[in-house]
Amino acid sequence: MNQTTIRLLRSIRNAGLVALGPVDYAVRALNCKADLPPLHLRRYVGPLGSFESSGAEFMGYLRSFAGLRPDERVLDIGCGCGQMALHLKNYLDEKSSYVGVDIHRPSIKWCQQKIARRHKNFQFAHIDVRNLAYNPNAAQRAEAYVFPFADRTFDLILLKSVFTHMRPPEVSNYLNEVARLLKSDGRCLATFFLLNDEQARGANDLAFNYGEGEWRYVHEHSPESAVAYDETFVMELLEKYGLVVEKKMYGRWSGREDGLSYQDILILSHKKAQEAAKEI
Repeated sequence: MNQTTIRLLRSIRNAGLVALGPVDYAVRALNCKADLPPLHLRRYVGPLGSFESSGAEFMGYLRSFAGLRPDERVLDIGCGCGQMALHLKNYLDEKSSYVGVDIHRPSIKWCQQKIARRHKNFQFAHIDVRNLAYNPNAAQRAEAYVFPFADRTFDLILLKSVFTHMRPPEVSNYLNEVARLLKSDGRCLATFFLLNDEQARGANDLAFNYGEGEWRYVHEHSPESAVAYDETFVMELLEKYGLVVEKKMYGRWSGREDGLSYQDILILSHKKAQEAAKEI
């Protein structure tokens, strides 16, 4: 199945979800959940059944593992239709700020209208960055994209299910940007599918049978649909950009019975900041 066919099937699915919008709204209203995004936008983020639970799950990780405080500045790369923003708006205080960016314009438009208008410290921006599976006609290449923010701006950067849809040069550039944008004591929570010896022996949910070298993917003609990386390659990139892993939590996708979430989670920080903390 080639890229054109995959995009056509996605368009057909999306049209069907849009058509079901009135029914979805009625159900949400009856369940006091009318403030959730419409059906077709929630499905763009991932499985419909886990939209709310996944947001709550990662809200817990941001607080317990990344140490997010209510007064901090947050950048949510790949924010979608506000899955995390819907939780963060009730946690971050008036001293904080939140910026969500995504390549999906309809999701950003919804967030601007439904979240940012009511919460003045929340902003959302569409970034026209190319992704062959999700935004093939964009003007800017992900491997060269520079986020429109000053150095050392954010206390916390979140990339939830972003690197699992990107090619190696794109991942490299985004990690470089993370290092640039994080404050000296900032943290980043990023998810991956990491390939290593233990994963290779496990009962993996996903079969990354295509690709070679440092990356593998599930769908031959649509790599960006699900991408995994050799763990050594990721660690080398982090070293290159002066980032270190504060916490590493493997996921259930690789068959681990003790997996925390579905994807693998890394909590990153600046290497110099971690070294300074050890000296205290």
